Amino acid sequence: MFLYELFAIGIAVVLAPAAIGALAARVMMSPEEIALLRFGRAAAAQRWLVASAAQQERDARAAAAQRRLVAAAAQQDDRIRRCLKRLYEDALAAPLSPRLATLITQFETQGVSA
Repeated sequence: MFLYELFAIGIAVVLAPAAIGALAARVMMSPEEIALLRFGRAAAAQRWLVASAAQQERDARAAAAQRRLVAAAAQQDDRIRRCLKRLYEDALAAPLSPRLATLITQFETQGVSA
């Protein structure tokens, strides 16, 4: 417990003068210095806003590109589906060769008897 109290007192001894010094420096600043300080803060805030707007624009472009990719993938899926459907319909419409018809009949007969 004693070490903890010493540590807390040490921090207070270091931080209190630093805070008082910063406050005293601010009180002793001239109006011109205060204006420069505020201008610096405003410039930093403006840079942050510009960077934020640029990031939002990049995000919007990325989202639009993502939507285009999803639409293209859906269109590609639709093309593949239509192609497979045509192939299936063509395969059903083609007549079976006599040899294949015989093999199918034999296979069905074996399946029924088993």
